Order: sequence, then structure tokens, then C-alpha cells
Amino acid sequence: MSGIVGWIVGLPIIAAIVWLTYYFWNNDRILDSRIENGDMSLLSSTNYKINEIVKAPAGSRVENVNHYAIPNIEGGYIRQQLPDGSIALIPANSVPSDVRNPVIETDIDKPPLL
Repeated sequence: MSGIVGWIVGLPIIAAIVWLTYYFWNNDRILDSRIENGDMSLLSSTNYKINEIVKAPAGSRVENVNHYAIPNIEGGYIRQQLPDGSIALIPANSVPSDVRNPVIETDIDKPPLL
């Protein structure tokens, strides 16, 4: 008796899962074909929310990029932002600097100036 109840409960659940899977797969397939064909009715359709329209050459992609700060890297590198917005790590010994290490230049006979 419990096996029959299990089938009565299980079959509708399995059928619903199969139907939902097919429904979403088919909608995705139809949307892809409409995009490939350049269907302009997609722009005015209430079924889809359009956030951005990009006119670009074929094969172009729009990627979401998360910007984050590069942590300080030990080992003598200086972070420099380039004109295109990217970050370059430049070795510190390649950049001329007048800053000197006070520990190395401190003479034992002369106390450091404060």
C-alpha cells in the first residue's frame, strides 16, 4: 500500500521537474534563435527585461568585470595606474628616488635629527 502512495506522490513531482526542465530549455533555445536572427520584436517584448543594448562587431562580448584594489606587494614594487586604467607593478629599483634609508645612513657618533 505504501508503494502505491509513493508512486502517486512521486510521479507528479517527477513529471513537474521534467516539464520545468523542458520548458526552460526550450525557451532558452527559442531566445537564442531569435537573437541570432536579429528579431527586433525582442526590444519591445514584455517577456524579457533588457538592461543594455550593445552595437558591436560580430564575435564581440560584453563581460562584467569586478574592480578591486591590488594589495600591497612586498619585494620592492610600486603600483602605478596606467592611462587605460589598468594597474602596473614597477620594480622600485628602476624608479630614481631621493629617499634614503635612515637606518643605513645613521652614524653612531651623530644622533639622527628629529
